[in-house]
Amino acid sequence: MKSLETRTAERISEEMGFSIEKGSSGHYCLKIWGRFPPTWIGSLSSGLSRNLISIISGSAKKEKTHWQAEFEIMATPQAPDAKRIDYLALALEGPASHPPVTISLDAFVIDNMPGKHDGALYLEVKAADQIGFLGALLNRLAYYTLFPESMIIETVNNRILDRFRIKGLGGQFPSDASIKTLRQKLESFLVDKPRKE
Repeated sequence: MKSLETRTAERISEEMGFSIEKGSSGHYCLKIWGRFPPTWIGSLSSGLSRNLISIISGSAKKEKTHWQAEFEIMATPQAPDAKRIDYLALALEGPASHPPVTISLDAFVIDNMPGKHDGALYLEVKAADQIGFLGALLNRLAYYTLFPESMIIETVNNRILDRFRIKGLGGQFPSDASIKTLRQKLESFLVDKPRKE
């Protein structure tokens, strides 16, 4: 019989599944793997925020067509039991129909030199911790047909530092037009807007 502190999905297999385990800190370790649609991380993040669960830290990486991800998540007192949530179902949800979360950034960095980041666009964002932030940002990227190939998520002292390697559809390096549009949109999210000359 499984421990109440550890639960593995019934639909688990080597191809797709998740595990959820409570740690000594009171946070949970969520591991999820499989072949997912390009929007899966945004869908998972949005689903977690709707359940009042925050991603504290973690990483995800795509190897060919298979994803491996591990996240430290924290449930608020009002959240449902984290061990009873179907995280695969959240990851496989379609586009969100709920009102979007407002994105506020302190700073961002875009590096569009593909040779430095395994043929991907590098994006780094800094912001105050806010529930729903990651899902909102990833859904915005998806709107521009930009999808992470890998990501590192960190929250320290209520500050977000998230880093992504991003590609376009078909694993191509994003076009100059997409990068320009993304840069303009991220600038509009800055708490302190850059001054125009």
